[in-house]
Amino acid sequence: MANTGLCVQMRPISLTAVVLASVVLVGAHGESMNMTGTLPDDAPFYKWPDEPMGWALKVHLVLCFIAYVVILPVGLVMEMAGHQYQWLAQLSGAGVAFLGIVFGWVHGHLGNVYARYGWFMLSLLVQQTATNLGLTLGAVPRNKKLQLFYRMVGALQLVYTYVGMLLGGIRFLNLCSQGHLGQCVSHFARGSALIIGAVCILVCMRVFGAVIVELRRPLELYLSIIMMLVGAIGTFTEHNFFQTSNTDSWSHKDLQHTLIGVSWFAGGLLGVLMTCRSHPRSRNPIPSLIFIATGIAMITHQQDLVMASHTHFLFGAALVCLGLSTIAEITLLAAGFVKDHDQPALFQFVPVFFMCASGMFLMGSNRDMVLFLINSHIDVATYALILLSFCFVIMFYFYVLVDLYFALAGPQSAKYRALEQHMDRQSTSSQTSTLNHSESHSSLASAAFV
Repeated sequence: MANTGLCVQMRPISLTAVVLASVVLVGAHGESMNMTGTLPDDAPFYKWPDEPMGWALKVHLVLCFIAYVVILPVGLVMEMAGHQYQWLAQLSGAGVAFLGIVFGWVHGHLGNVYARYGWFMLSLLVQQTATNLGLTLGAVPRNKKLQLFYRMVGALQLVYTYVGMLLGGIRFLNLCSQGHLGQCVSHFARGSALIIGAVCILVCMRVFGAVIVELRRPLELYLSIIMMLVGAIGTFTEHNFFQTSNTDSWSHKDLQHTLIGVSWFAGGLLGVLMTCRSHPRSRNPIPSLIFIATGIAMITHQQDLVMASHTHFLFGAALVCLGLSTIAEITLLAAGFVKDHDQPALFQFVPVFFMCASGMFLMGSNRDMVLFLINSHIDVATYALILLSFCFVIMFYFYVLVDLYFALAGPQSAKYRALEQHMDRQSTSSQTSTLNHSESHSSLASAAFV
């Protein structure tokens, strides 16, 4: 009966999600052929490269993908699970990665940012492999601090791999190279923060349970802190606030982005104040309201190019969906449909997906990418489906990694059953102590009466 009630409660929410998704695609498809306004002078520069991809670069990409996306992350999961053959995955992944880097050198073009970033990845790989060999062979005394350091380096390597992929795509498509570096970095940095946040929430929900009690505070506290910092930075960087000349006038875009920064700082400050002493189950709607307000602003945000307005519409619609679905999740948790240590409900993955989609749309709405889409004659609806496909791939990838962790460390159901049995034992012991206490009081009362 409880499941039936939950299904009844979920029907209007599911219908709302379907309607919102339809609005996103219809809005993206509208006027799709009128994608241009007055194109800037540097617009012809953003196009698919005329130079064909060489064989060395193709081998480099394949080997690096196998090493950094398949073998090394699996080795990290094996390390987290305490598997005895973890060192084998680390060594094989390091060998394949080094071979892929060598083929990148063979391809040439060593003066760009992507090639220079490869030296950093190589140094990180050597450091990680040396630490692993030292721990495995016993050359270094095994202690918790060193093991924690090794695991943190392995986890950060996922982030560095993601950054390397972004730099590779930017270099290949010649983005961020015509005097708009600040705007490009702003879009990619903030979009990446949303994607990384979605991945962290996904992993924490699956490992720690639906409410993530291990955080000791509501999830919104950490979101509010991040929003407050991002808002403070955005307030003073979207326009040259500390300018000494009055010739640089404010545009409507400067004013809108600056006010978004102010609202994020004020809303984040309010969220921190409301959740700093709350239980993890006491979720807060303030970050969701900030997402909704920002999304509405982005939906109505007009650009000089029609295509740019459409991509900003996608970003705004995803933010609105993120805020509404998060409020629905908070309502379900407050109603008691999900317990603290239960497996996450399926609907809890909807806000995670929209957070990832928001980051993807934000990165994809930068000026250089919009000009590339116009020159490549890519429809905005097609572009939206491509980015949504990337979001599904990202969620699938980390979902599989968590499944692999449970397969190596123990079944997921056993973990939650153990928590439930522990709670049952605590409740049984408390009931037994209460019963014994009441029996002792009754015996004392009988003795006094006699």
